[in-house]
Amino acid sequence: MLKNQYYQQLLKFLFVTNLIFINSIPVTAQKTNPSTNRKTNNTSQPNKKKPENRNNFNRKRHQETPPRSRVRGNSVYFRQPQRQGTPQGTRAAGSRNSCPIAEEMPLSALVPITKKADGRELRWGLTTKENPTFWFYVPHKLKSIKNAKFSLRNRRNNTIYEKELQLADTPGLISVSLPANALSLKVGEWYQYYLFMDIDCNLNRSRKEFAQAWVKREAIASGFESKLERISPRQRGLFYAKNGIWYDAMVSFAKLKYASGTNSEWMQMLDSIGLSEFSQIPVIDCCK
Repeated sequence: MLKNQYYQQLLKFLFVTNLIFINSIPVTAQKTNPSTNRKTNNTSQPNKKKPENRNNFNRKRHQETPPRSRVRGNSVYFRQPQRQGTPQGTRAAGSRNSCPIAEEMPLSALVPITKKADGRELRWGLTTKENPTFWFYVPHKLKSIKNAKFSLRNRRNNTIYEKELQLADTPGLISVSLPANALSLKVGEWYQYYLFMDIDCNLNRSRKEFAQAWVKREAIASGFESKLERISPRQRGLFYAKNGIWYDAMVSFAKLKYASGTNSEWMQMLDSIGLSEFSQIPVIDCCK
């Protein structure tokens, strides 16, 4: 009898102890959404923001931050497009007839260069214009140049435009534009252009030199070109540079150079493609 009473007292003691322990545990009140019968957090409690998914954060950061290959700070950086359908390129050219060459830098087209493993060099750029402008470095003094000729050819190497140039002053950087009444480049087609020169070497000797590069015309959305013409030359040049349109960007920065007398954008453009040796050379009037 006493033994049974002892066990009953022990069970009561354990029951009371467990009840006290359970009541001491903090419980957060929850509400039930009657439409879904699901529990929701108590509105009296502060809502803690759910940690953002790391992949979503990286995706959002990628969308908000412009790629480094476009514009670095307030500087100009040219973004070279992919080589899709570009020509094969040529070997580094020399003079056709040998004679002493005093100039440190040769006759050159100012355009991005892609070098291949077999030694070929592809000089090329894009434009959106029917009649683009091309830039060259002429290292020779005017009195040494016997004649100069610009030539435009299609991808099959057929000449479609040619013009003799009456240079006004050299050495320096010159520009040659395709006249609107001569021809218009077709969208999606590649053309190669040349600047040929006959150089007087004295001692009754001469040599023939040439600079060569490629151009391809890309389409631009209807009406968008007129919008570009209404913004500043600098903003227009930045747009072309970010989208890999070399020839149009050069023209925009050349206009800025002529208008303001500064050449920072022009220099940065050439520096970005490894032609910094030409950035300090003056731009001169091409032809009479």
